[in-house]
Amino acid sequence: MTLHDYSDARHSPDQRNNFDSLDPAGPSFADTLRGAIDASGLTLERIRARLTERGSRVSLATLSNWQSGSRQPEQRRSIEAVRQLENVLELPMGRLSGRLGPPRPRGRQVAAEESAAPDEQWLDSSGLSALMTDADIAPQNGLRRISLHLRCHLDSGRAVHRISYRHVLRAERDGLSHDLNLLELSPGTRRRPTLISTHNCRLGRQSVSEEKHLMINELLFDSALRRGETVVIEYEIELYPEPGQPSDNSWTASFRLPIQEFLIEAQFGPGAVPVRCREIRRPFSDPTPTERPVRISESANTHAVMLGLRAGRYGLEWDWPEQHG
Repeated sequence: MTLHDYSDARHSPDQRNNFDSLDPAGPSFADTLRGAIDASGLTLERIRARLTERGSRVSLATLSNWQSGSRQPEQRRSIEAVRQLENVLELPMGRLSGRLGPPRPRGRQVAAEESAAPDEQWLDSSGLSALMTDADIAPQNGLRRISLHLRCHLDSGRAVHRISYRHVLRAERDGLSHDLNLLELSPGTRRRPTLISTHNCRLGRQSVSEEKHLMINELLFDSALRRGETVVIEYEIELYPEPGQPSDNSWTASFRLPIQEFLIEAQFGPGAVPVRCREIRRPFSDPTPTERPVRISESANTHAVMLGLRAGRYGLEWDWPEQHG
């Protein structure tokens, strides 16, 4: 399961005048870019296509990072793309490039506090962009994930058959109306997973890639959020393991942005309890994973609580009796 923060708002062309009247010394680069995109009525996909026509290849992930403020253009190639953006968005020369701040500091402390997925092509390579385009699902940018509580339920055949989610989310701009859930499917899955219950949200559109073994779900909030507002959403997804499929040995979540709290539980099925279990941490900024043993209770449940996480993949792994050395 992978979580992403993307947006792709569309507004009427008459909002361009409001944007053009902005004080040049006021908004940040991200605010200026976001306002220009909103005023243009263009989707991120269309903007990327027009940049490509002008010789500037920029991924959807990069464009989204720029307008959210999580990253800013710094390399020469990126600065040139910003100049082309001004042409695409019909802005005066320097309107965007003149609002670029100094390069952000680098180092361990910065990485720990604001690290994002280091590969700007990560979302594209995972197949997410194609999935979203196929289902006409808008990216959701500016939605910060504060906490995730994930519980996976295994059956007596050692397969995960249900996943429960509880998210605490905060809006960093007005108008955010949905979250995205990206689920990695087991190869050979024949029956599509289904959303069986929700709280404070409902299922929107879905898209599945058989080739990439990915499924994306759009979770619509009861109402759009204002900047600074929080929402708690809960839902369950039922999986349909194929008889005889390999045993599940882990369950993880990937975070493109830092998250304050991640709680993951595993409830094992009757007569199918591992001999040991461990917490796994794999920050994208550090290729060496870290592990910590966790106890399996008498009720066949285990969990791990992780706080202050950088972007990366985190979760639980376990060993079945025949794997125990």
